[in-house]
Amino acid sequence: MVRARSPFNIVTNFGPELIEHFAASGWGSASHNFRVAASTRHVERGFYDPVLHESHYDRVIPHLATTDYVDWCEEIGIPFGCQTNLVIDNFGVIGLATLRDRKDGRTTAAQRKIFANGARAARRAVRLQEKLEGEQAKLLAGAFDAIQVSAFIIDARGQLLAHSVGGEAMLDAGDVRLSGQSIDAAGVPFTLRQMIQALTADHGLDHVRTQVATAEDRPPLMIEGFRLPERDWSLGKLPHAILIANGPKRDRAGVAHYLAAIYRLSPAEADIAVRLFEGKSRIRIAGERGVTTETLRGQIKQIYLKCAVDSEAGLMRLLAPILN
Repeated sequence: MVRARSPFNIVTNFGPELIEHFAASGWGSASHNFRVAASTRHVERGFYDPVLHESHYDRVIPHLATTDYVDWCEEIGIPFGCQTNLVIDNFGVIGLATLRDRKDGRTTAAQRKIFANGARAARRAVRLQEKLEGEQAKLLAGAFDAIQVSAFIIDARGQLLAHSVGGEAMLDAGDVRLSGQSIDAAGVPFTLRQMIQALTADHGLDHVRTQVATAEDRPPLMIEGFRLPERDWSLGKLPHAILIANGPKRDRAGVAHYLAAIYRLSPAEADIAVRLFEGKSRIRIAGERGVTTETLRGQIKQIYLKCAVDSEAGLMRLLAPILN
């Protein structure tokens, strides 16, 4: 079991209903969960990644607020096991655990040594994955620089991952305020913070627009936010949403570059998406682009996949705020 930033648990051999029950019961806190409590106790003492096991659990269980989680672990067959933290930073905790039932018994010293060796490899893999996820925000900011669009790239927590050169200019001018890793600005009908919350909330908005005030001698800025297609899973550092201060030119070339930056569409795919939005038939698009209808069909499937939509109607809804 890997304990990650979001969702709380990525597990094997458990159905989704068990994870949903765990989350709904509020068992992620140190006051209810003996695994979390044992880890918290060691972290508070400056020990960030020891292998914790049953003897550590025995010490904290008497101090839990309730035994509900303990009883549940007995019920579903995971009262024993061992765990360690892979990464602890200001973004959260990623941990690794193996869980055992009473038939398996408590972990032995030899088994915990094997687990510790595996955890070292897992720790290296997690740090590499985090590095790769973090680089995506920088690449995205660079893509917006290339088309001269002022942009801020936001993570799933609503914090700033990266920004373009134009975004830096907005920070320097005081149009947007940066506090820690959070950005904000007064706006109508939403502040920038409210806009980000709408984009990052569970089942939040895919697109939102607000007008941000600037100094008296300059016109206000219209900022648009776009929620990016979600991945099946992430360690939490992938770009989640983008705020755009000056959108693309509404010609085909400008929008195609824009779609390539946001959704990683190839130039051909971006051009096809724009032509579909213009209401052209697939036969006409194939003819204009000099490809077969079968080739075009495959390209459209790739567009749907990259944009996380499953139909042409879904693509039209996605493109409407950009192209209108």
